[in-house]
Amino acid sequence: MQKKILFVYTNFSTFVRTDFEILSEVHHVTLYQFKPVKGLVKTAWQMLRQKLFLLFNFWKYDAVFIWFADYHSFLPVLFSRLMGKKSFVVIGGYDVAKIPELQYGSLLKPIRRILTVFSIRYASYCLPVVEQLEERIKEICPLAKTRTIYTGYKLENNKAEIFENEREKTILTVSITDSEQRMLIKGLDRFKELAANLPDFRFIIIGVKENAEYLFEPKPGNLVLLPPLKSDELISYYWRASFYAQFSRSEGLPNALCEAMLNGCIPLGINVGGIGTAIGNCGLIMQEWNLPEAIDFIRSNPINSEREHIKNFVLTNFNLETRKQKLIQTILYQ
Repeated sequence: MQKKILFVYTNFSTFVRTDFEILSEVHHVTLYQFKPVKGLVKTAWQMLRQKLFLLFNFWKYDAVFIWFADYHSFLPVLFSRLMGKKSFVVIGGYDVAKIPELQYGSLLKPIRRILTVFSIRYASYCLPVVEQLEERIKEICPLAKTRTIYTGYKLENNKAEIFENEREKTILTVSITDSEQRMLIKGLDRFKELAANLPDFRFIIIGVKENAEYLFEPKPGNLVLLPPLKSDELISYYWRASFYAQFSRSEGLPNALCEAMLNGCIPLGINVGGIGTAIGNCGLIMQEWNLPEAIDFIRSNPINSEREHIKNFVLTNFNLETRKQKLIQTILYQ
């Protein structure tokens, strides 16, 4: 049965767009952007704008689907409760994070925490993208209803040479980085340290904005900083790189890591959030940052390793069709 769904988001990133396309195949979906802004005054204005929209339009919808719990999820969940409609909140990681030393996470500031926890507690269902986030939800709000649904991926090119050809001595990571906080959250300081200790490998960070390049000084000679690239431009880097690194201090189910593995990169990571779940038995999972362990693993794994099993692991465990089926089933029957 087709439903009318209000789809609330802040940034129309790849994984948000994917869910919109999934739901639009079955339902009539209306997009609503809560523009991400800094400062309480600007945020309050966005909330007032959202409140007016909901007052005049919410009666049209059968359910609301929201990416992330935060300021923007509070009013849609509240309206859903008051009007007896369903609300679904995707939990991605930042919304349940709290790292005071890095001033990171929706749970740090009192007002933001209240709005986030309300959204988690009173949503019809929270939909974390990995089990570790579901565990975190239960710590924050034991009465929340949850269902883990992994983000999904599909293979764009299955040519054998992508997985069989010898690759460059390159280690890659992708992170939109415009601040020191972002650099540290994504563990790029650790990536830089590894580069300094493996001079015969080329290290590439994709996503460093010009205003953040100074954070990597003094920069090792084998470390390359590239600006953000489009998805189709990223793939050629995935095809050439031997390894992909995810050394984050906080993480959900990392999309770029899964995409890199889907294209044959051997994964390197720390068991934080969903990183270990994403890597499985396909690469290195450190329990904490350990430079010698990372170096030993890279040295002992030839760059021309057989990579089909890495691709197959992602397709088996994080298949886009599986997310599609579970999302549609959840919206229809929960």
